[in-house]
Amino acid sequence: MPPVTAVLLGAGNRGADVYGAWALAHPESLRIVAVAEPDDAKRATFAASHGIPSEGQFARWHDLLARPKLADAAIVALPDREHEASGQATLRAGYHTMLEKPIASTLDGTRRVVDAARNADVVLMLGYVLRYTPFFRAVRDVVRSGRLGDVVNLEWRENVHALHFAHSYVRGNWRREVDSSPMLLAKASHDLDLLTWITGRRIERLSSFASLLHFREEHAPPGAPQRCLDGCPVADACPFYAPKTYLTQSVGWPTSVISPDPSFEAREQALQTGPYGRCVYRSDNDVVDHQVVAFQFDSGASGTLTVHGHSAVEGRTLRIDGMKATLRGTFTGASQEITIQDHDEASFRGGAQPEVVPITAPTGMSGGGHGGGDDGLMHTFVGAVRSGSPLPLDLEVESHVLAFAAEDARRSGRVVTL
Repeated sequence: MPPVTAVLLGAGNRGADVYGAWALAHPESLRIVAVAEPDDAKRATFAASHGIPSEGQFARWHDLLARPKLADAAIVALPDREHEASGQATLRAGYHTMLEKPIASTLDGTRRVVDAARNADVVLMLGYVLRYTPFFRAVRDVVRSGRLGDVVNLEWRENVHALHFAHSYVRGNWRREVDSSPMLLAKASHDLDLLTWITGRRIERLSSFASLLHFREEHAPPGAPQRCLDGCPVADACPFYAPKTYLTQSVGWPTSVISPDPSFEAREQALQTGPYGRCVYRSDNDVVDHQVVAFQFDSGASGTLTVHGHSAVEGRTLRIDGMKATLRGTFTGASQEITIQDHDEASFRGGAQPEVVPITAPTGMSGGGHGGGDDGLMHTFVGAVRSGSPLPLDLEVESHVLAFAAEDARRSGRVVTL
């Protein structure tokens, strides 16, 4: 069977380093035949690694999509604010589309993209990689099996390492809501998706609280300059001093994001002129750095989702209490564990050991980023394109509805009914 062919819109971190890398590792499944990327160096590097001739290279995605259809599918990995227009355009052009989340930066825009997919009768798949990890599939299997009994309460935390948050949401592409989307949608739409996907229930009421608490001008150390390299007096003590993150021996993520040229000189130049060299307390960021959402499912069960950018350990932690047992889960880069504790006499007396749930990858999954989710996502997308069968979108769209409702709740200070 020949590989699925695709065009790539956006050869940045996700486009080149995830989807592009997956295509190179699975040439029997996916071949990228054209690329649209405004950065000349990124476009040239990507085209060379994939053997894309000059006629398949475009600076603007509009120009690529103005051509007759070039492939079976389109992978959209552009900045958030371009998702709505580019997603609609690929769908209307007849491309099966893999669209990075979020679908759009507004609820009306989200609906327009989904309508375009349904009208075109092609596959639209969102980059919800965590659905495809063995860990979250195991959590879902436990909950859906009834092993816990009916779910009563759910606690879910996305703990973003402070340096990751500073990179992406203080200095990086998602630092300003007007240029991207609300932090909850940009970072935690995965989690909002998983809440409904795992439980099979819809959230019908919610409230939310959040603020930009730390990364603000008034918290800048005395004498701190606009840029770290301009002679910061607390360089040795500040964990956010940019050279500590970007001018090291490591040239992987997040260092790879700041410059297409990994040389020390190019990276130093990027810190002198680009956003990643700014003091985290003197940036132009405005998205919140912590948020909590309290919600009620249509079953009557309650829960909370907490997202914050001040963790020492990157990952997600969760607790799901049912009427019969409690599930606890830890999903980090260093550890993945799921346990179940029954609500019995032994657990009450403290003498029972929790049951450890095995986490096994499906046959053929090769692991990789997001706990194996990137690989699972791409295998599923290629399979959907080959079958030509549109995928159900209701729960994936639900995550966006929840994110916008939570933003309404936090700004208005009221409980929002969905």
